[in-house]
Amino acid sequence: MITTIAAGCLLIAAFITDVRKRKIPNALTASGWLAGMAIHAAMSGTAGVRYALIGTAVGFAPMLVLYLIRAVGAGDVKLFGAIGALTGGELVLQSMMYSLLYAALVGCVILLWRRQWKNTWSRIFMLLFGTFLWKDRKQWKPYVRSSHHLRFPFMWAVLPAAVTAYIQFI
Repeated sequence: MITTIAAGCLLIAAFITDVRKRKIPNALTASGWLAGMAIHAAMSGTAGVRYALIGTAVGFAPMLVLYLIRAVGAGDVKLFGAIGALTGGELVLQSMMYSLLYAALVGCVILLWRRQWKNTWSRIFMLLFGTFLWKDRKQWKPYVRSSHHLRFPFMWAVLPAAVTAYIQFI
C-alpha cells in the first residue's frame, strides 16, 4: 500500500512539473527510485531489492528505446524506472502499455483539434507504405530529426494510464 501511495505522489508531482515546465526533474525521479529501493529493502530484504531492481529495468529499458528514437524525453525514461522500483515489473509494464495507447489517443485528438489530421496521416501513410513495400528505411532518418513531430507532455497520457493499470491490477 505504501508503494502505491508513493507512486501516486510521484506521478502527480511529475504530472505537474511536466505540464508546467515540460521537464521531469532528476531530483524527483531519483527520490522516487530511492524510495522504491528503500521500501522494498525494508519490507523484504534482498528479495525486495531484487524486486525493485527488476521493476526498474522493466520500466527503464523499453522507455530508453523510445527515448533513442526521440519519442519521449529523458525524464519520462527515468520516471518509468522509478515507477518500476516502486510498483514492480508487472504494473509498470501495464502502465507503459496504457501510456502508449493514451498518447496515441491524445495525439489524434490534438491533430483533429488543429485540423492537421489529413496532412499528418498522408505523411505517415507514405512513410509506412515505402517501408513495407520497398523495405526502404532511409526515408525515416529525416523524419526522426524533423520538427514536424507532434509534441505534448507525455504525462497527459501517463497519469490516466497509471490509474487505468492500477484499477486493472487490483
